[in-house]
Amino acid sequence: MNRTIPRTARLAAAALAVLALAAVFVLRFSYSTSFLYPEYCGFDSAIFQTIGKYWAQGITPYAALFDHKGPLIFFVDAVGYWLHGRAGILVVQAVSLAAAIWGLYRLGRTALPRPWALGAAALALVYLARTFDEGNMTEEYSLPFLAISLYLAARWCLARRDDPAAPHPWQWAAVYGVSFGAVLMLRVTSAVAVCSYVLVIALALMVSRQWKNLFANMGGFVGGFALITGPFAVYFACKGSLGDMLYGTIGYNIFYATEFSIAEYYAGSQWAARTLTRVFTDFGAPLFLLAVLCIASLIRRKNDLLAWGGLLSTALSMYVLFTNRPYVHYFMIVTPLIPLAFVLAAELLRGGRGRRLAWAAPVLCGLWAVSLLVRLPGWSGDSFMARYPYEVLDYNNAARSAAAVIPAEERDSVLGYNVDAQWYLATDIRPCQRYFIHQDWQAAEDPGMRSEINESLRQDPPLWLVVAGPVENTVQQLLDEQYTAVSGEQQFDEYANYVLYRRNS
Repeated sequence: MNRTIPRTARLAAAALAVLALAAVFVLRFSYSTSFLYPEYCGFDSAIFQTIGKYWAQGITPYAALFDHKGPLIFFVDAVGYWLHGRAGILVVQAVSLAAAIWGLYRLGRTALPRPWALGAAALALVYLARTFDEGNMTEEYSLPFLAISLYLAARWCLARRDDPAAPHPWQWAAVYGVSFGAVLMLRVTSAVAVCSYVLVIALALMVSRQWKNLFANMGGFVGGFALITGPFAVYFACKGSLGDMLYGTIGYNIFYATEFSIAEYYAGSQWAARTLTRVFTDFGAPLFLLAVLCIASLIRRKNDLLAWGGLLSTALSMYVLFTNRPYVHYFMIVTPLIPLAFVLAAELLRGGRGRRLAWAAPVLCGLWAVSLLVRLPGWSGDSFMARYPYEVLDYNNAARSAAAVIPAEERDSVLGYNVDAQWYLATDIRPCQRYFIHQDWQAAEDPGMRSEINESLRQDPPLWLVVAGPVENTVQQLLDEQYTAVSGEQQFDEYANYVLYRRNS
C-alpha cells in the first residue's frame, strides 16, 4: 500500500534539515562565537559582543558604549548573551542562516529545477564559507533579508515577462521595506541589491502608468521600514539617546566613507596590496559573471527587468566593494547574487540570442567552485585563526593577570585606550566610558569625537587605563602627568600591545 507523507511533515523535516545545516555551518566557520574555538571573540565581533553583553545587563548602546554600526547587531548579541553568553549567539546565527539558505534555494527555484536550485544554494554556501571571516558580522545577519527580497523580486520580474501588466503585490514591497530597514540597522551599504530591485520595480510601474499599484507599494515599503526601525527609534528616544544612535548608525559612517582614499590605502598597506588579486579573482568573480549574464539577457530582451535589476545590483556592489577596504566579510553580501546568476543563465539557455554565452556560465561556475574548494584547507590562514589558539590564550592570560592587579572595588573605573574589545571579554570588565576601543583610530575620522574623548578623560579620568601606544598627544600628556605604569608592555603579534596604568593618588 502506498503511503504518502503529509506535506506539513515534509516541510517540517526540510526546515529541521536546513536548521541543522545552518547550525553545523556556524559551528564550523563562526570562529568568534563557536564553542569549537573557546575564548576567541574576534575583532569586530568582540566589539559587538561587548556592547551586546552589557546591553543585556541594562546599559544603553551608543550613550554608554559606542561603535559605528546599527543597533540590530548589538541587539542580536544582547539576545545571545541573554540566552547563554557567547555561545548563545550561535542560536541566533543558526536561525538567521537557515532563513538565508531557504531564501537562496527559493531564489534558484524561480527558474531552476530542484537539483539545480540546490546546487546554486550549495555553491553560494561555499562562497559564504570563504567570506565568513570570524562570524557574527553585520553582513551575515543581512543575508536572510537580502535573499528573501531577491527571491520575491525575481519572482515578480519573471511573471512580468508573461504578463506585462502584472501588478506588484504591496505585501512584497513591505518585505523590501523590512529588509532595507533591517540592513540599515546593521550596515546600510549591504542593501545595494534590495535598493536596485526596488528602483527597477518602481520605474517599471511608472512606465506602465500603474499609479495605484505604485502608491500601494510605496505605502507597503514605508510600512515595512517603520515596522523594523520604529521599535529601535522609540527605544532610543525614550532613553534620550536617539541622536547618539543616528550618529553611530549613519552620521559617523559618512565621515568614515568620505575620509577614505582607496589609492592611499593600497599604497600604504602591504596587507591590502597582497589581497588585491583575490579581491577581483576570488571574491569578485561572481559579480563579473553576473554582469556578463545580465548584459547577455539585455541583448536578447531590452526590457528584461530581472537583468536590469541584476546589472544595477552588480554595478553598485562592485562600487561598494572594490572602492572600500578589502575586508573579507564585506563580500558576504554577494552570496545571494550567485543563485540569481544561475537563474539568469537558465533563462538564457531556454533560447534566443545569448544562448551560447549562457553555456559558458556553468563552466565558469564550475572552474571557480573547484578553485574555491582547492583552497579550502588554507582558508583559516587568511585570518587571525592561523594563530589560534596560542595568540588567543596568551592574550587572555595576560589580560587576566593584569586585571587581577585591579581591586574589585575599583573595577568600575577601568578603560582600555586603543585596545581590542577582546580585553574586556577576557577580563569580564565593563568599560567606564562610551569610547572604549581604538579611540585614536575612531577619532581620526571625526574631530568632534576627538574633542569629546579628550574632555571625558580630563573631566572623569579612570582610575585604571589599559593603553596600547603610541597615543594621541593630549592623552600621552595625561598619562605622563597623572598616571603610573604598573605593568610592563604586553606584546602580541595580532592583538594590540598594551601597558596597565594606575592613576596617581
